[in-house]
Amino acid sequence: MSMRRALNILVVGSMGVASATWAAEDAATLVEQGHWRRARAAVEAALAAKPDDAVARAQHAEVLQAYGENDAALKEAEKAVELAPQSAAAHYRLSEVLGDMAGDAGALKAIGLAKRFRKEAEATIKLDPANVDARLGLIVFHLKAPGIAGGDRKTAVRMVEEIEKLAPSRGWQARSRYASETKDTTALPGIYRDAVAKQPGQYEARMTLANWSVPLWRNARPAAEENALAALALEPARVGPYLTLAIVLAGARRWDELDALLARADAAVPDDLSPHYQAGRVALVEAGDAARSERYFRRYLSQPPEIRASTHAAARWRLAQALERQGRRDEAVAELRAAVKLDPKFEPAKKDLKRMTS
Repeated sequence: MSMRRALNILVVGSMGVASATWAAEDAATLVEQGHWRRARAAVEAALAAKPDDAVARAQHAEVLQAYGENDAALKEAEKAVELAPQSAAAHYRLSEVLGDMAGDAGALKAIGLAKRFRKEAEATIKLDPANVDARLGLIVFHLKAPGIAGGDRKTAVRMVEEIEKLAPSRGWQARSRYASETKDTTALPGIYRDAVAKQPGQYEARMTLANWSVPLWRNARPAAEENALAALALEPARVGPYLTLAIVLAGARRWDELDALLARADAAVPDDLSPHYQAGRVALVEAGDAARSERYFRRYLSQPPEIRASTHAAARWRLAQALERQGRRDEAVAELRAAVKLDPKFEPAKKDLKRMTS
């Protein structure tokens, strides 16, 4: 059971109220599927109904993390632990927030946050000895943290072995996490292929192999297509498979199939138009079809981007490239100015704007 699902059965004694619990459960599903804006609305509705619902507090912390609001997420996660101190799920969420903050902090502050992360992750395992997610985080901690903060490579190896025994279907995640952190990238494709061979019905395994296979230079797009299609059959409400398939189809100039896929994505995942962005990017960069890419970028810009998706600044920069290639220089400059206005630190747009106006 994933920690997101575990949040749905977090026990908080007499605080459980049906309406708030159902709202938090809906948020868990939305988070699992990557629908962050809808998840935020659901969990904030739960909190409005029951401010002391530890489930909703922990869910809110996760959503705030996705929005990059880590200070607020920390407060919510700490509140969830305060409300439900014996909940492994609450401690796990607090550990995840601390881990994110440690990664963004300066050296001295990061050590303190990393120590807190370790404490909360270990508390998660103490409360839930079968927990895999906390162990995955601890693998990274023990490989990256200096000895002064408690990092220990041997412990990371032991965590990998424990996960393989506790949850064989997720052992590949432990091995790949270890390989990534130790820069053993040559081991990764074998790990991913083995995961799919052993768990062909596991969405995470399918999409991990699909995404590893999709870069053009790997010359493995047939595997990307095969595994993304399998993932789509398993989870049709998640954007990932549509996005990967859009890259494959655009790169192969299979335009009719691509447009059918994008229509299907719009119906299944209407709040995330990322497949249109990727279709436009690949149509422009790989296929050289500027007019077609313009159409995809304009569709992507027709609504706000989902959290963690490509920004509108990036989309306007790409649209400017498509317009310039069609000889529409003034329109391209206008898009570049719009991109820089949206994100004054977006260097690719700033660079192109300077080139086209100097």
